[in-house]
Amino acid sequence: MIRLRKKNLKFASNGIINACKNNYKVKQKMDISLFTHEIKVFVADVSNDMSETKNKLCIILGKAGIKVFNSSGNEDTDIQLMQQSNCSIHLLGNVDIYDPQGKGFNSNAGKQYRLAKNLRSKTFKMFVWNPSGQITDNNKYINNIRREIVENTIYSSKTSAIVFVEELRTIMNIRTEVQQEIQHKDIFFIYNDLDKQTAEEISHMLEDIQTVTTLGISMNSNIDYTEYIKNQLSGCKIGVIYYNYAGDWAVSFARQVWKDNGGQSGKTPIFLVGNSAHANEEELKIFDGIIETIIHEISLLPLDIKVFFDKTTAKTAL
Repeated sequence: MIRLRKKNLKFASNGIINACKNNYKVKQKMDISLFTHEIKVFVADVSNDMSETKNKLCIILGKAGIKVFNSSGNEDTDIQLMQQSNCSIHLLGNVDIYDPQGKGFNSNAGKQYRLAKNLRSKTFKMFVWNPSGQITDNNKYINNIRREIVENTIYSSKTSAIVFVEELRTIMNIRTEVQQEIQHKDIFFIYNDLDKQTAEEISHMLEDIQTVTTLGISMNSNIDYTEYIKNQLSGCKIGVIYYNYAGDWAVSFARQVWKDNGGQSGKTPIFLVGNSAHANEEELKIFDGIIETIIHEISLLPLDIKVFFDKTTAKTAL
């Protein structure tokens, strides 16, 4: 029987990260963090319609261990801040900051866009982000920006700030592969460090009845997890990917893990589980017929995982 323990579940805004080195031996519970260098980002001013998106982006950048320089509004100071940075981010909304006739051309956002263009080099990249993910009559000036994309300029239409920040980190960092000892357990439990506190609630409940090895993937880690996850999955009977706040990450990540694990012919079943506090069924529809998924309240997720474990291991035994 699973013993369910209810606690006051709060979002862990500052997860405790354990550093690791190249020959680190994985313990039963593992959070990985390894820096190659600190990333410094200048976040340009935005039009009013992008203010909320910018605030959210800056919070996520900070949680990812990236140093953020915000515009001062003074051109000379902004140039100095850009020169101290490795890259700049320019959010594209419905106000044209590109065309000389555009309403935003002479705004701080427009001026900083042109300043960054002049600073582009091997040591300074310019990220141009269209959070809407689409081009309509309201933001068709973006077509002109896309046509002039050159080396050291990166255009992104990712609709998720989390996914965009991960994209930025991948481009700005050299990821390090780490050799790690494989644990032979019943369950390989994976989560994003943004959801660390609730993930640990679930893994502690599971440990009452099954053997579990966990992996907390931190946004401020420069490790390439691909090979380790593939090998660790082969040493476990099932793989579980859990999320609460990090839904955008989980959907993209689960799809990649499923593919790396062999897709439909993969030997280790994968179960994607969401905490109903913030997860929703709509975002998991793309996995119909591919990966088994469930969204439930946190106190019931260990039972759901146990049922999935028993069902899949029973099939394997036949």
